[in-house]
Amino acid sequence: MNFWMAILRWFLIVAAVGFVLSGLDDLYVDAYYYIRRLYRRLFIVKRYPRLSEEDLRRVPEKRVAVMIPAWHEHAVIAQMLDHTLRCLDYGNYEIFVGTYPNDEPTMLAVSSLQERDLRVHRIVCPHDGPTNKADCLNWVFEGIRLQEKRTGERFEIFVIHDSEDIVHPLTLKLMNYLIPRIEMVQLPVVPLEMPWHHLTAGTYLDEFAEFHTKDLLVRERVARMIPSAGVGTGFSRGAFEELSRNKRNQLFNVETLTEDYDFGFRLKELHKKSILLHYSVERTQLVRAGWFGKREKLKKVRELVATREYFPARFRDAVRQKSRWIYGIVFQGWAQLGWAGNIRMRYMLWRDRKALLSNFINVVGYLLVLLYIGTYLASLLRSGEGHGMVPVLVTSGTWLWYLIIAATILMLHRLVQRAIAVGRVSNWKQALLSIPRLVWGNVLNFCAVWRATYQFYRSRLTGQQVPWTKTAHAFPTENQLLEFNRKLGDLLLENRLLTLAHLKEGMEVQKQTGERLGEALVRLGRIREEELTPVLAGQLRMVRWNFNGDPISHGRQQMIPESAAREHLILAVAVEGQTAIIAAADPASSLTKQWLDRNLRHPYRLVIADKTQLRKAIDLEY
Repeated sequence: MNFWMAILRWFLIVAAVGFVLSGLDDLYVDAYYYIRRLYRRLFIVKRYPRLSEEDLRRVPEKRVAVMIPAWHEHAVIAQMLDHTLRCLDYGNYEIFVGTYPNDEPTMLAVSSLQERDLRVHRIVCPHDGPTNKADCLNWVFEGIRLQEKRTGERFEIFVIHDSEDIVHPLTLKLMNYLIPRIEMVQLPVVPLEMPWHHLTAGTYLDEFAEFHTKDLLVRERVARMIPSAGVGTGFSRGAFEELSRNKRNQLFNVETLTEDYDFGFRLKELHKKSILLHYSVERTQLVRAGWFGKREKLKKVRELVATREYFPARFRDAVRQKSRWIYGIVFQGWAQLGWAGNIRMRYMLWRDRKALLSNFINVVGYLLVLLYIGTYLASLLRSGEGHGMVPVLVTSGTWLWYLIIAATILMLHRLVQRAIAVGRVSNWKQALLSIPRLVWGNVLNFCAVWRATYQFYRSRLTGQQVPWTKTAHAFPTENQLLEFNRKLGDLLLENRLLTLAHLKEGMEVQKQTGERLGEALVRLGRIREEELTPVLAGQLRMVRWNFNGDPISHGRQQMIPESAAREHLILAVAVEGQTAIIAAADPASSLTKQWLDRNLRHPYRLVIADKTQLRKAIDLEY
């Protein structure tokens, strides 16, 4: 018994020391962050005016190439492209999607969008997949170069996204404002909120919230660089070309599973500046107030410009994805980067690689805490029965006792900091859920560390490379996407076109009839159609079409039969190059887009028009 208690006591010492050292490390980052934040509030914010949306719009738009690698992404890529094309508040951009010749469903999904919008280009890798994300991106870059030779127009900014990303409308405006003064701009990545019972997916929100609102900001100040997150990252053309020349046209490192992490360090070697950009826009929203949320009021809220996406909800999928990150960052990063740089850079490398130990120590600590509680309770019960004391792992008042108390305090501090970070990017409910999810996240990370370690040693023994494991992706539905676009009611209130009482009246009628809010408000006479359409155009990031009475040529009439024009309220109004301009009363309707995709033989672009004007135009033309 004494022998096993000695072994357990030794494990407890190791776990307690590990907890305290890791906790002090995190405490330093917290202190640095809050001191820096206080300094900025006292001396920086008051001295310099805040960057406004008007400032972003005054900068002439540079040509932007959006790069998206895709392997077996047919389930999400069409929705992602469609939503991105509709929501981006930017005009001078094109999207290049990398596909593989043996992935026909994904190629067909991209082609359907390519036919509809000439800004979409499909790049086919010269070999079958899957390879890895770095290889696919390298071929996408080569495809962009070929496109530039054909058109004679150069792209000045390159932005990387994944096929499941929800891109914020102001993403490219911010990249356009900062690049090329800053060679790499990283926007925060914020996972989508999930119901409470989706513990695995929820841990991503917790970890990303803290990492992208605090840790990366501290890394930027301490190490003077940040690694790319692989999505929501913008690069200057100069950075791409210089790195491509230095690496013999291999822009992204194909020898690592985490090419985004590696890319930041390669830019640092070239003395290129990289930042994490935190930028929020002020929005007016209708929110529920009071203890039970029965009262509604208008409130000014800050909306973080970030990339949103779903992350794996299944435990096994999450372990596979996180083990790939750990393998690439810890094992491959250690082998390829070593401990390069000054002491500040090495400290940040240590923080990346300590996950190999801290995740193991966390789970061991949990088991020992349960064991300690069990032995302590058993000791109390046995002493009450008069059978003598059961040996306990640690006696109160000893140095180990105080070490465990210190570790407990640091753990509670970590829980509070995690909840604050989640509340900063989400809401108080998710902040509270992050507390129990911390334990589940540590268990998940523990399994990922074991899997990555096993893969590393198996690779060393067999000489076989660890294969790139694809993560199954999901994309929000149309109804879910409405939550991430500006709500019509908020926009009408913000533009002073509606009173709060009238909006509530329209929402009540909408619930009863099932019609759209704008239609209900027009029918009630609370807003005119000519006032509603410009707001809808702004919400959907579309051009509003005004009919001037000019007749439409017979060739354009033949594009859409009269029956379809009246059923879907659509009309071909112009042709720009090879693209047909289609005016629609409800351009967000999935039925309208399905009909156009199936029956229109031309690439097309949707514009929005007043229903009354559109009906008159259809009567006139047909």
